[in-house]
Amino acid sequence: MRSRLRSRSIAALVGAVAAAGLSAVTTTPASAAGAPTGINWDHVWNGTGVRVYVEEYGDIISVCDTSANGHSAFVTVDDWDLNISHYKATVSTGKGTCVTHRASQGGKYNLHEYSNIGLTFEGQGGQGSYAVNFINDH
Repeated sequence: MRSRLRSRSIAALVGAVAAAGLSAVTTTPASAAGAPTGINWDHVWNGTGVRVYVEEYGDIISVCDTSANGHSAFVTVDDWDLNISHYKATVSTGKGTCVTHRASQGGKYNLHEYSNIGLTFEGQGGQGSYAVNFINDH
């Protein structure tokens, strides 16, 4: 499934990228090697030292450290429609490890349906971050 962007969000993202000097982000197939197992991921994004997985059904978001560069990988999860910061997940256990959160944990991990969810992630110690978004429609 492809991520859908709203025109308002595209403008906000372009402005944020220009203002913050964010790096380009790449995508990989949802069946990428190294993904936490047992989930058919809706979205997978890669950056230097970091990979983020999203399964909309169950609001499952996983961030993985992909580089032995001495820096933690993290993702922040925000609701751009409601202007809510949900949470930040950080992987501090080294290359090849991940941190995963899901709606079943309740509270801040239970994302609003049909909202534009923004993710900011990085894995190289403040030397370049990435911003992406998706409509949480599952």
